[in-house]
Amino acid sequence: MKKILTITVAAVVLIALAATASLFTLSAVAGSHRTCGKVNPAELRAAADPDYANKLEKLARCSH
Repeated sequence: MKKILTITVAAVVLIALAATASLFTLSAVAGSHRTCGKVNPAELRAAADPDYANKLEKLARCSH
């Protein structure tokens, strides 16, 4: 009975560590996409600008 309890506790601890590591990894990946570039809101509001579509596409792809 003691052996089964030890294995169960070890499995629970390993699963908790794996879940925590996954959350940190996912948050790091999500955080890296937020630093894609600086956007000037005034430029994005200029919908009459002929280059407006290109600016939006460039922003969407994060290629500066």
